[in-house]
Amino acid sequence: MRPPQIRAGDSVSWRVRLPGYPAESGWQLHYALRGPQGIDIEALEGEGGDYLVEVVAADSSEWQAGLYRWVAYVVGPAGQRLTKATGDLHIHPDLLALDGPEDMRSHARRMLDLIEAALEKRIPKDQQSYEIDGQRLDRIPIERLEALRIRYRREVAQESRRGNGPFGRTVKWSYPA
Repeated sequence: MRPPQIRAGDSVSWRVRLPGYPAESGWQLHYALRGPQGIDIEALEGEGGDYLVEVVAADSSEWQAGLYRWVAYVVGPAGQRLTKATGDLHIHPDLLALDGPEDMRSHARRMLDLIEAALEKRIPKDQQSYEIDGQRLDRIPIERLEALRIRYRREVAQESRRGNGPFGRTVKWSYPA
């Protein structure tokens, strides 16, 4: 029932079996994705009572990359609507459509890099705040930056272990000697 990994600009299809809600009895399966934009998909009647969900490349090329919440629901012949499943889905960017330099680091990696850059520019006895012409500027205390660095280091390490960087799963190639 869960949609597969989707990359904007790619064709994607999957089958769904919903016993008790067959298309031949007038039921229709729909997906609604909500995130950077709204996306609605209507499944087709497949073989053997399954539903077939198909998205062509021309349609997905219009989709914005980002995190979406999805819901799969059926609509019955008498107008009833039933939610069958929900979840989160990340639509990956269409790398072929990017024409300029893009920052493809994850949020955690960007934050870790910013925190480490801030720490490099500071020394332990640095001023925490000052005032000029009535405008007050406060800096994040070094202790707080160090705590945030630990947090984001963990997130980056988890992304690396899961292979969930900004490009999805990381594949390592090895060639026989």
